[in-house]
Amino acid sequence: MGSDTTRKPASGFYYGWVILLVSWMLMFFTAGLSQAFGIFLKPMTEDFGWDRSSFALAMSLFAIVSALVPPFAGRLADRYGPRLVLTVGALLNGIGMILMAFTSSLWYAYLIYGGVIGLGFGVAGQSTNAALLARWFVKRRGMALSVSSTGLGMGQLVLLPLATLLIINFSWRISFIVIGSMSLVMVPICFFVLRRPEPPDGHHEADDSVAVSELPETACLAAELIRRDTQAAFRSRAFWLLIGGFMGCGFTIYLLMTHVAALATDRGISATQAGTALGLVGGTSLVSGVIVGSLSDRIGRKHLLAGLYLLRAASVVVLMGAHSTEALYLFAVMFGLSRANGALVSAAVIDLYGRRAVGSILGYTTMFHQLAAALGAFAGGLAYDLTGSYNLALAPCVVLLLAGSAASLMIDERRPSASRRLQPAPA
Repeated sequence: MGSDTTRKPASGFYYGWVILLVSWMLMFFTAGLSQAFGIFLKPMTEDFGWDRSSFALAMSLFAIVSALVPPFAGRLADRYGPRLVLTVGALLNGIGMILMAFTSSLWYAYLIYGGVIGLGFGVAGQSTNAALLARWFVKRRGMALSVSSTGLGMGQLVLLPLATLLIINFSWRISFIVIGSMSLVMVPICFFVLRRPEPPDGHHEADDSVAVSELPETACLAAELIRRDTQAAFRSRAFWLLIGGFMGCGFTIYLLMTHVAALATDRGISATQAGTALGLVGGTSLVSGVIVGSLSDRIGRKHLLAGLYLLRAASVVVLMGAHSTEALYLFAVMFGLSRANGALVSAAVIDLYGRRAVGSILGYTTMFHQLAAALGAFAGGLAYDLTGSYNLALAPCVVLLLAGSAASLMIDERRPSASRRLQPAPA
């Protein structure tokens, strides 16, 4: 079995496993930021008398801000390493959640959730985590990315029911304070535990570009190599096929996670059962993440990606007709099993374009995902305000996911050779 491309210390312990644990913890608390919004939607709109579309706009702004930040955060991570980038992101996330407890107006919710938390999520989200792991794992890349993504599932399994219980027994304000305070634990962990990869021992494979921070080039040349690798991705048909499917993913995830709890309670299902269903989404995504990640390292990414999009489309169909707790739980299981696609997209991008500009390229990938997510979060609220039902917004989700499945099958998984990417640009 091949080893990863960084040197193990004499003790035989590979520090990359510590890095993977930190990445997993970051994704765990990320669930409290990006996935718990729907838990707060109905109690807050009822307290203040807001339209659902008006409050959901806070989630849309969150998605827009977190879409614009990753390309810049990724570039910083490529140039200087992810430690400080992730530390700042974790700090913004925790403080933002605590500040949400003091919401008294829509503009304040837009500023804090859309601005502060959106910025923190964009800085410390999945693309920067993937850039971190790409420096430590090569042969087990799919496994590492998928294990990290299971942190998101575990966060949903733990934090969403916890947030629901805090709202029911105390208030939504207390719930924000508790979740935000818990997430601040990541600030010292990121700052003191993360470090640059150990020096290579000559086992780099010829077809895998190392990160810029590991290269001996000057800063100017390093920046030029990042720029060229990023441009090569943008000229690639495979990149846009990945983006097309991933945008459908963003639209559907944010629509569903923002509005499912409200949809369920509208249909007579209790808030506790709705919160349990969202936790179940996280629990089943744990299983999917571990299995799909390891399997993709052996058989490739695109067929699994296509299958996950199909499964999610089927879950939306189930949700459209779900009027019982059992049907809601069936949706949650199917939807959760489909959630491993994010790690597959990250792994496919690194497979295709190497590790040197991974932060920048994945930053743009996240940007497109989050722009579609902004539309999805708002579309759900608008559909409800106009029709009193979410089905008008759910039907396009099925179409987008079927299109994403077809696009995934069209991806050419071959990549340019490392030597060709490293050739100097013509004068």
